[in-house]
Amino acid sequence: MARTNAKRKKKRLRTNIAVGVLFIISCLAFLTSTLFLRTYNNSLSSHKQELEAKITELQIANDAVAVEVNTLNNRERVNSIAADKGLSLEQNNIITITKTDGD
Repeated sequence: MARTNAKRKKKRLRTNIAVGVLFIISCLAFLTSTLFLRTYNNSLSSHKQELEAKITELQIANDAVAVEVNTLNNRERVNSIAADKGLSLEQNNIITITKTDGD
């Protein structure tokens, strides 16, 4: 009987060691993945902030260009340039194009 108890204790000891090693490996894997994911999340966050800053910059530039287009597209300005060049308006030849909501 003493031999079987010794074998059982050795098997139990080996399983306890195996479980302990697996636990340590899983803890190390958890810590490594946590650090990696935190670093990756930080890099994604900084990339997102850079993109948002670029989008804001482009929106400001687009607004400035829209204001310039509206200024250059002013009817009085076009008429004054045409008058300076010696052109006149004929009501039969005027076609008005309006901007629709679908564009």
